[in-house]
Amino acid sequence: MPRKKEPKLGIKPRWELSVVEQWCLYARKTGFQPTGPHRQLLDSLFFPHWNECIVCNGVGVVDGKEPGKWRHCPICHCLGGFYSGSEEEWEELIFMVMSDYPESVCGDRKEAYLNIYHKYLNS
Repeated sequence: MPRKKEPKLGIKPRWELSVVEQWCLYARKTGFQPTGPHRQLLDSLFFPHWNECIVCNGVGVVDGKEPGKWRHCPICHCLGGFYSGSEEEWEELIFMVMSDYPESVCGDRKEAYLNIYHKYLNS
């Protein structure tokens, strides 16, 4: 569960995530597992096109209605930012990573990513 980080002098309090929550956020952002040999390739392709959400500071959660409570960021929809590349760049990224690391896809995007992979494989 996200925690509010105590502010230091002159710094606004921020929400922070545990390591496991950060892994989940990574998987939501990319559709790939948060650990493994694919990370170097994926990160080099993905993060140049990633813009961190300034509302939630990249963690995907903001202050809730009650003190000490949080809610999903309404701007980035709990992703912590936005992919700024084109759809074609996104699909090429998926193809490149899956070509070398086909088992690295995770979550509910497996079927969609497999379809993208096969589309590029057959073209």
